[in-house]
Amino acid sequence: MTETTTPLTHKIATFVAVMAGVAVPLRASGVATEQAALGLALLGALALVALHAGTRTLAGQALASTQTKVIAFVFAAWAVTVFFSFDPLGSLKIVARTSLFILAAMTVWAALTPHDDANRLLWKTLVVASLGLVLAAVLALNGVPMIVSVLKGHIIVYERPIFAFKAFGAATMCLIPAVTWAGRKLDGKWRWAGYAFAPLALAVMILTFNRSALAGFLAMAITGVLLLAAAKRRHAKALVAAALAGALGIVAWVRTKELGEPSIAGNYLPVWLVDPHRQHIWKFAYDRFLDHPWVGNGIDQLNRIPGAKISVSGLEQSAALVPSHPHNWSLEILSETGLIGFLPVLLALGFIAWRLLKSYMASGDEADLALLTLMAGFWASALFNFSIWASWWQLTFFILFAIIASGRVRS
Repeated sequence: MTETTTPLTHKIATFVAVMAGVAVPLRASGVATEQAALGLALLGALALVALHAGTRTLAGQALASTQTKVIAFVFAAWAVTVFFSFDPLGSLKIVARTSLFILAAMTVWAALTPHDDANRLLWKTLVVASLGLVLAAVLALNGVPMIVSVLKGHIIVYERPIFAFKAFGAATMCLIPAVTWAGRKLDGKWRWAGYAFAPLALAVMILTFNRSALAGFLAMAITGVLLLAAAKRRHAKALVAAALAGALGIVAWVRTKELGEPSIAGNYLPVWLVDPHRQHIWKFAYDRFLDHPWVGNGIDQLNRIPGAKISVSGLEQSAALVPSHPHNWSLEILSETGLIGFLPVLLALGFIAWRLLKSYMASGDEADLALLTLMAGFWASALFNFSIWASWWQLTFFILFAIIASGRVRS
């Protein structure tokens, strides 16, 4: 604890650590439980902003940082596109909500960073909660009864485990760098507990056949291997060969599983790699970008514009063009905000990644490595599934980023 920490602020920091640590693993239970834990963590963090000088100082420094200014530029660009939206108020709501999520994650980061003991509790909570819930998911997916009922809080659950845990598969993918890093920070038996999480998370992805999560896992693994090889310069060839072998293995498995995928007119990619419905969604989104290439059609509005609900010819009646969202973050932002809103996002992501890469190559801090692999996994997975405006998906990324960043080596 810092010199200005009191028993009260220590208790609040402990509460924030526990709530932040269990939040993303609780995605196994549902969106509401994850968001409830994060809401409680934010309330505690706001209390620390009011009571703890160190937290206020860090929050102020974060708000004044170059990284925040780059992110603010993204929101300024999005605000311009709101005026051209199919539903300006609806788009403005999403812009405001996303900005509040980032500010909330920044506040949690500022609350955790000065408290070393709270951070250690956070890492332990994250490892234990992640391991426990991913193990429960694996057991449920292998036929063990009542687990889904307990996690969902219902005596009778009609949803099959493969669907109940599909979104959790993506959350476990994002958890891999955070849990592995937390285990290594704690060292000893915790290190092995952190290592044990990755294969269990991969099992959930495979058992739910979550190809978007597998894509994120591949991007994460390749990024991590290349960064380790570049920074450590040891066993580089073996690491790269192992990563390539793993990538080829997963691709071969996906292709084998999808050999019977039906083909319809209009496909432009192999149907075993990207299903026909998703290909038609992407084509519709790209065509709508061409309609308004500069300002787009409005944030979170693509499924509301004319033509979005038309069924794809050759597929079931429910297979509509953009039934909910484009299933690709780049096409979603491009078609909804145009080049004015899309290019600043690329600039911000590139700037953040460059800063982290520069720091990692200079210091070797594993927190930077974990953040880079988290970014690679999240944004690669989001190329195939989930709306980038989905609140739980955004919060999963933001809070894990804040958790890891709060444990970075401070100069």
